[in-house]
Amino acid sequence: SPLQWGAYGGMVLGFAYVEGYGAFQKKFSPLVVRRAMSLTQAGAALSHRLLAPFYSMGLFHATKKRKIVSWSVSLTVFVLVALVKRLPYPWRSIVDAGVCSGLCWGGASIMFYYVRALLGTPPDVDPELPA
Repeated sequence: SPLQWGAYGGMVLGFAYVEGYGAFQKKFSPLVVRRAMSLTQAGAALSHRLLAPFYSMGLFHATKKRKIVSWSVSLTVFVLVALVKRLPYPWRSIVDAGVCSGLCWGGASIMFYYVRALLGTPPDVDPELPA
């Protein structure tokens, strides 16, 4: 229906902007790459390297604020996924399309910052490591 197509377009554009650009590109992606690059320094703990995805996301060995934000976002996403799974067709698919657009933008922004870091320009953000 026209309403569903409008919702589809709105979700794709909305999630691309809010999740992809606003959350990933402007905040999360530079932080993840910066923290991941800190694992290449001498003296990086083996546990941090073994749990690199969780370390890079700021779920541990981070400032108190970073841990609170990272865990809150992770738990919120978990709850939202559980709720969206209960939506009827086609609304679940409409939301999924929006999430896809945001995650694709986010994944591309992580790769962008990573390649720039490999070329010698790491993100200029605080890695939010504990004092």
